[in-house]
Amino acid sequence: MKTSLWLLVSLLCGLCLLSACGPTNEAPAAADELGTLHRGLVYVAIGASDSFGFGTADPYADNWPIDLAHKLGPSVHLVNLGIPGVHLHQALRLELPIALDVHPDIVTIWLAVNDLADQVPVTAYARDLDLLLTRLQAGAPRARIAIANVPDLTLLPHFRTFDQQWLRSQIQLYNAAIADNVSKHHLILVDLSQQRYNLARHPEYVSDDGLHPSDIGYVALADLFYQALR
Repeated sequence: MKTSLWLLVSLLCGLCLLSACGPTNEAPAAADELGTLHRGLVYVAIGASDSFGFGTADPYADNWPIDLAHKLGPSVHLVNLGIPGVHLHQALRLELPIALDVHPDIVTIWLAVNDLADQVPVTAYARDLDLLLTRLQAGAPRARIAIANVPDLTLLPHFRTFDQQWLRSQIQLYNAAIADNVSKHHLILVDLSQQRYNLARHPEYVSDDGLHPSDIGYVALADLFYQALR
């Protein structure tokens, strides 16, 4: 399926979530769990198939951005821009403009696994990530931004056919590039390479397709993002 069609599906999903999660005009201002007083916190998820919800029986209802939105409070507007198969360079054109148009208060970014798996040079990835973050911060200067890095992909069945030494080295290089950009742009890092997202100890976090998170895995991801945002 072409990326443009996935974008349309994702946007329809995001618009549905935007209306479903929002309060009515009569709703009083509420303090969310992050301590912010608001009348509808706008949360945008920039990502790929993981953000879209692949790996679950019902991607529209079961994905980690939805789980995170629920944790953030009842008056959160979620715009989920996850496009299956998208690369970071494509997200600059397909996802970033929409993210800026809705004037987000919170942005999460998880865009690395597709680039790594498809052998996008880490130098090109790092350059595109810097560009995305620069434009995002210029257009939404007050947004709180959290970005996740790459977990241990060697533990996923999908990557068993890959050269494991190459895979480990690429994970390290990609995570270093993400860490450099987090430091440069003063962002929040959601570190999936540490014990808190231990795929070896929690194989139930991986769905039957051997690549995407399961329902339980999505809940764990949402909790990691939430704890980092706090």
